[in-house]
Amino acid sequence: MPDPLAAWLDLQDGLDRQAHLRTLLTLSRDNGWEHAVKAMDDTLEATGGLDPASVELQASRLAAGQDPIEYDDPIDLSEYDIAFRH
Repeated sequence: MPDPLAAWLDLQDGLDRQAHLRTLLTLSRDNGWEHAVKAMDDTLEATGGLDPASVELQASRLAAGQDPIEYDDPIDLSEYDIAFRH
C-alpha cells in the first residue's frame, strides 16, 4: 500500500478506517487488489478523502483499462455564471 494512503488510513478513527478497509476488500474482490489500492490512492490524491463512489468508479475504470480523461482545453464555466445570474 502506498505510504500516503497508509498514513491517511492510520489517521482515521476506528469506524472510518474500518469502513475504508471494507471498501478496499470489496473493490479488490470485484476489480483486483492492485486496481483497488491504486483507485484509493488516486482518489485520495485528487480529492483529499475517500468516498466509496469515487473509489469504486476509479477502480472500475482501472480494471477496464480505461485511461483517464484528459481535456485539451481548459474548462470555461463562465456561460453558467451568465445564465444563472439573478
